[in-house]
Amino acid sequence: MLQQSLVMHDTAGVCRISGETSLDGMDGVFYILTPLYMNGATFYTPKDSKKVRIRPVMSAEEARTLIAQLPGVEPLTFASPNEQKNGCAAVLKSGDSMQLARLAKTLYQDQLRRSRQNRRTGINDTATLKKAENLLFGELATALEIPYDQVLTHIREQLEQ
Repeated sequence: MLQQSLVMHDTAGVCRISGETSLDGMDGVFYILTPLYMNGATFYTPKDSKKVRIRPVMSAEEARTLIAQLPGVEPLTFASPNEQKNGCAAVLKSGDSMQLARLAKTLYQDQLRRSRQNRRTGINDTATLKKAENLLFGELATALEIPYDQVLTHIREQLEQ
């Protein structure tokens, strides 16, 4: 499956497969993954892991389709703070781009609501939003071959057309 050099890792985001190796004291073969948007980081992921999700990076067409669908994306709803914590963690771990977009929209709308009420956003929500944006924007930047820091501007421009 992973003959490509760029893949989407569930927590590291877009990574380049720079090789395979074995690790002392551990069974199996590991991919050596270098995240594109984490300077200096390296991940070693079991090649046959059922726990860590690695998938191909979306295509440019899939990225354009996702962006076009963003206005209609429904925010996630949670019945309790504990459900929100677990739900956010599950979405981040899933690596599903549409779910990441829903999560980002949910947390962004919550930030706006709190701001209008002169309340601060919780540090956990802020960190979760940043993680979701990092994963989603990294994949969109790679798929569309644009700089990471231009993704949000690109999304806004596409939605204004």
